[in-house]
Amino acid sequence: MFLAIRHTSAYSYEQPVTLEPHMIRLTPRSDSYRQLIERVLMIIPEPDGISANLDYNGSLSHLVWFKRPTSSLTVVSRVVLKLNEVNPFDYIVHPVSCAELPMRYPAVMINQLKPYMLSHQANEKIKAFASSIMQESKNNVLQFSSLLCRKIKESCAYEIRDTGEPYPAEKVLFNHRGSCRDLAVLYVAAARAAGLAARFVSGYYFDQSPKHPQLHAWAEVYIPGGGWRGYDPTLGLACYGHHITLAAGAFASETSAIEGSFLGKPGSQMEVNIEYEYLKQLSRPVEF
Repeated sequence: MFLAIRHTSAYSYEQPVTLEPHMIRLTPRSDSYRQLIERVLMIIPEPDGISANLDYNGSLSHLVWFKRPTSSLTVVSRVVLKLNEVNPFDYIVHPVSCAELPMRYPAVMINQLKPYMLSHQANEKIKAFASSIMQESKNNVLQFSSLLCRKIKESCAYEIRDTGEPYPAEKVLFNHRGSCRDLAVLYVAAARAAGLAARFVSGYYFDQSPKHPQLHAWAEVYIPGGGWRGYDPTLGLACYGHHITLAAGAFASETSAIEGSFLGKPGSQMEVNIEYEYLKQLSRPVEF
């Protein structure tokens, strides 16, 4: 099966402004679940320069820069992906010593995973929350990862919050509610409290029911033998083919779809429109 996505972000300014360099993270990750077949990135006005970058998280981004003032900026990303049916649990933990919590990664992995751990930053309530789930899962890393996902889904009400930074994990735990990015932050904090390397992920989640899609957020934990494995606490399940990753990072601020600023009179408006279509075969050009 194939998936076609068109993502349009349009910005308008009260007066002509000078755009600072912008980082665009709208290229889906290719992996065993999905293969990027086609991509087109259109930017209006045309940038004076563009540079593709593969960051240290493995996310592909584009840095664009402009020299002329403008009253608007439009970014259109069109992609086609091939979706593969893959079992998200089809792996073994290796070495086996990493199958139990608290996680003790092999020394060779520690330096590379340190930015995603930082468990000492978790407050006592987060540590207690993680500890209770560790006990219930009998310290099994796979059971803990899934159970943590379900516990957040069951205990926290989902709310739509289109703008703003994610809430701190302790606030989400206390209020028992949050947006997808808030719940992802709580998952990351609790996983780190159990010794797991965890990171924040932004992208899309599409099912085959007509909806008004928006950007989505979830978490990934690093499990030796399985690599980075996604868990979506908003849905309470492990990620699979319908989760389309755009960017991942130790912090949510590293995963913004479009990041940049401008010089000029304050005041701007933004409109975002995301369309998608599932296709059984690519026998015709994809049009939106």
